[in-house]
Amino acid sequence: HLRNSNLWVCLDWETGEKKYMDKGVGKGSLTYADGMLYTLSEDGVMGLVRPTPAGYELVSSFKIPKGGKGNSWAHPVVCGGRLYIRHGEFLYAYSVR
Repeated sequence: HLRNSNLWVCLDWETGEKKYMDKGVGKGSLTYADGMLYTLSEDGVMGLVRPTPAGYELVSSFKIPKGGKGNSWAHPVVCGGRLYIRHGEFLYAYSVR
């Protein structure tokens, strides 16, 4: 999985064949943990995505609380059963167990 032209793109690692493209939660950052992709759009939409070559599978999503200024640029972090999201001077922590 990678980001290109504001679309999520899934490629076959062995052949480079493009499996699919999808707009997903929008342009942003991601991290991988516990078999899932945690995606954060620059507009503050957090998405949980099951990585599959069959298609973009959004499991759930939510909008982070207002408070930070500007776009969300930080990468989400998953550690010890918690999801950490920094936006501006705020740090949000969510249980993901």
